[in-house]
Amino acid sequence: MDAWADNSAGMVSLTSPEVGIKGGSHILNYSDPLVAKVIEFKKELQAEVETNIENEESNNKPIIEMMIAACDGDLVTFESVARLHPELINTLYPSEDSGISSLIFAICFDQYAIAESILAQHNGDPDLHDTLVNNYTPLMWAIYFNQLDMVKLLLNHQADPYISPKDDDKTAISMVTPGKSHIYEYFKNHNLLKQKSSLDSEDYYESGFQYQEDPLVDNLTNQIKLQSITATSGYLEDEDHDQPSEDLDEEQELANDPLITSLKEFDYEKLLPEQYIKFTDSDIPSLLDYIFDLRTKKLAFQHDTKIPAAIVFQLLRYAYLKVDSTELSEFLFDCFTARLRSVTNTKSGVFNMATADDKEKSTGSGDIVLLSYWLSVIQFLHFYLSKNGFYTKFPKFLQELINLVQSLIATLSFSINSRLNLLIDDCILDFTNLVDVSNVLYAKDWNFFKGKRKFHPSTYEDIFDMLYPPSQTELMKPSPIRYIQVLNALDYVLKLHQVNTLIKFQTFSEVFYYINSIIFNRIISQSKYCTRSKAIQIRLNISTLEDWLRSHNYKNYKPDKIGQVSMLLGPANHLMHLSNLLEETNDIKNPHSLSFYYNSLYHIGKTQLQPTIELLQWLQCMSLLTDEESLIITINQFDYLNYYQLFKIMNKLYKYEVNEPKLPKTLTNLIKNLQNQKGESQVSQSNLHYMTQSNFLLKEVYIYLNPNYVFAVALPNLNELINSYGSGIGGVKTLRAKKYQPSLPLNVVDDVDEILTQNKNDVNDTFDYEQDDNTADGVEEEEEESERSAKETNQKSFKGDELFKEVQLPSSLVHKNWGDEDIESNPW
Repeated sequence: MDAWADNSAGMVSLTSPEVGIKGGSHILNYSDPLVAKVIEFKKELQAEVETNIENEESNNKPIIEMMIAACDGDLVTFESVARLHPELINTLYPSEDSGISSLIFAICFDQYAIAESILAQHNGDPDLHDTLVNNYTPLMWAIYFNQLDMVKLLLNHQADPYISPKDDDKTAISMVTPGKSHIYEYFKNHNLLKQKSSLDSEDYYESGFQYQEDPLVDNLTNQIKLQSITATSGYLEDEDHDQPSEDLDEEQELANDPLITSLKEFDYEKLLPEQYIKFTDSDIPSLLDYIFDLRTKKLAFQHDTKIPAAIVFQLLRYAYLKVDSTELSEFLFDCFTARLRSVTNTKSGVFNMATADDKEKSTGSGDIVLLSYWLSVIQFLHFYLSKNGFYTKFPKFLQELINLVQSLIATLSFSINSRLNLLIDDCILDFTNLVDVSNVLYAKDWNFFKGKRKFHPSTYEDIFDMLYPPSQTELMKPSPIRYIQVLNALDYVLKLHQVNTLIKFQTFSEVFYYINSIIFNRIISQSKYCTRSKAIQIRLNISTLEDWLRSHNYKNYKPDKIGQVSMLLGPANHLMHLSNLLEETNDIKNPHSLSFYYNSLYHIGKTQLQPTIELLQWLQCMSLLTDEESLIITINQFDYLNYYQLFKIMNKLYKYEVNEPKLPKTLTNLIKNLQNQKGESQVSQSNLHYMTQSNFLLKEVYIYLNPNYVFAVALPNLNELINSYGSGIGGVKTLRAKKYQPSLPLNVVDDVDEILTQNKNDVNDTFDYEQDDNTADGVEEEEEESERSAKETNQKSFKGDELFKEVQLPSSLVHKNWGDEDIESNPW
């Protein structure tokens, strides 16, 4: 039943630029624009050779022969031309303003012998950059194609890795990221990542700091640009194998950061200076303004989601542990969550796609960067509150964070789905690259009026043209690759904001649930898709999504005990019911079970796509069934299709091809009888969610899947959070724990102090909790006269909740007080 998945396992990736262009051991990559330009230029050279083949006196003939020999690895021809015309070695063709050197051609096509000959025998310039494609030096091209041997060759011949051809600070060093593991290790071992040949010390420190500050963003940006849809996942095993060394590298890099090493360890048990923010109730609006402006107005912190969470956490620590005010703590938390719902447009919890207006439907809606940012902030705030034991005193905080996470995941999913909805017809359902599918004739169509049938390419010219990369126009046409680019964007922002793997998997699960529901409903509602040939093509298009899942097959850390978030509430509140949480069962195939999200991402996405896959498999094999036995055996293989859906396809939708055998009527009646007898019980046992489609004459139930269903969520427990953002198992990653602890940078502390000082100057009558406490303590120390004087002092001072017991409502100046009970008489 899963033949397509099995057949695609041997496919080779055609979209990752890291594998380079065909030549040596590399594979031709058509989808990369830089590669396409180089290959297009080679094609022009070949065309020029064929045009001027009889012109023996052509001035360009030697350099054209040299360039083609460099591309093809023809060392004999290259050496003969180079000896006769040595000046051509460092010449750009067709012109100095817009050309490529023979060395760059040899690197692009992975011709090591040619490159070695140019550098060692003919004194080729290792730093001569091209002026036609992207102004890359030879070393930059070698790094771009992940060719370690070529990189070593260039560096051995004095190639400068710090040259910036376009003076935009983009060098070969800036292209080296941890994603290119072998080249990254080579540069790191040779101390090339932290040195610079320039004498400008300011630029040196700036470049080094930027690289150390944000290596994840550079790596992720590079990976998004070089996305692969490889069907094999062999390298994923290598990534899992190298994970411990990556963690070790993280600790080593943090050890070189003086800010991290000098940072004091945060004490969650005691309230120490510089680990809380002193504020008053009148400071809350301005502090919230600052928190929500960090992403847009403080570019240095626009993706650092730890800082907003740390500010809120330190304010809560002061309100509860220092002031001892439950009301102030709850008021601050409620203000923050209300502002967050307003900013992220999750005031109503879940946004229904059916309510989107026409403008949103035509352009897509929602800022996925904004939503991912605040999802990560909530995650870190949950981490800090869990470490400090806040939930034992404020159990409603945990419930509110659960609701927020569910709302943000649903809204983020809607934002992605609104973009996918614009591409689903052109990129998945109607995209056809199989010639046979376009040539199919159907029994009930007016085939007489159809155009001339397409034929397979048979001539030598047709086959030869197929070997060349597609043009830019062809690459811009809709295809499944454009569809998965939206998934790449989601993966990028979740990595950028360091969202926990458990929350990330829940987000992708909801996205793939929507993808499955929309494709399923489109197919089962339109007869034009219910054919065996169209099913083959759509199944092939969906295999692109499966390939994307294989290449992003992330794994989630599973602790000994999963879930049990209610344990954070403490013994007193342990039996309190938390709503919107996933079931803590061991059903790894049920999206409503927490165990489901500890599978790999491939398993999660494939499970959500399974209803559509089964529907397409049914369309491919339905007309081949001839008796009841074969029908029963076939439908027993389906775990997600129900009798209502099978009957509708058999009875109404299926579109037969010319000369295709028709399904016997007895088999249709058999499915109808099963529907009447067992349909309801079958649906009740399913984990799918259906919606009723009705019109004036017809009402269909259990046919269409509900794409707007919102799943319950799960927050990571304290063990998972410590493993991701703390010191890890055994407490060995102490520097990583310091990196993610709720400490604030000095410039943020200065900004907060400035806000508080300004507010204190503007509002003279603001109540100062700490000052009042100190005054009372001083009186008790200096005067120990009598109990009466002490009681009088205590009566004049109040603390915490007593402030909120004496709140005075503002006077009404323009409108009538709502609390007045008297009713004005009607003047009429």
